[in-house]
Amino acid sequence: MSNEIDGIIKYNFDFQQTEPLSKELWNEIEEVRERLYKLNMIGVYPNGIGFGNISKRINEKAFVITGTQTGDLEQLSNEHYSLVEEFDDSKFYLKSKGAIKASSEALTHGTIYNLSDDINAVIHIHSLNLWKFMIANNFLVTNDVPYGSQEMIDDIKKLYTENSLSNSKFAMIGHEEGIITFGKNIKEAEGNLLELVGEFIKTQDF
Repeated sequence: MSNEIDGIIKYNFDFQQTEPLSKELWNEIEEVRERLYKLNMIGVYPNGIGFGNISKRINEKAFVITGTQTGDLEQLSNEHYSLVEEFDDSKFYLKSKGAIKASSEALTHGTIYNLSDDINAVIHIHSLNLWKFMIANNFLVTNDVPYGSQEMIDDIKKLYTENSLSNSKFAMIGHEEGIITFGKNIKEAEGNLLELVGEFIKTQDF
């Protein structure tokens, strides 16, 4: 069991190195990821730290997610996806397998899946302009707590005990540029993000 505190994986995890995941588990995610990568909503910062991740629920307690530090890659293949087999956000614990460890935000995704059985996809992107727009226009936001932390998990739970799940997008104050959308499937989660982009564009003078 490990707990990396150097800005990458913070939750406690067990990871089993296995053969890469089969394509049918992740190909739908990859289609969306490639589009968001081209929009610079998934990528890598000059310091080498990648950003952005996407997941899809497989069953009640399992989901597939992009692997840790893959944001710099334009396209992912089977060795870049991880299967989360078990997670417990109350214990800050996650178990995954595949050719790569799960994203540092994997437990945050798990927390969102725990909100409702109707949530089957989660998208986490970075966009400074959209992030500022959401904060300035009364969208849902978390408090100023670190990404991937127990505090972030607790904050998301509280956010949605006080608000309807129809509010399917929020910004993370303590994770600059960080935005999460979710939906009943990948298409809806991406649609919720693009709807946000559309609202932002309407406010701009070109």
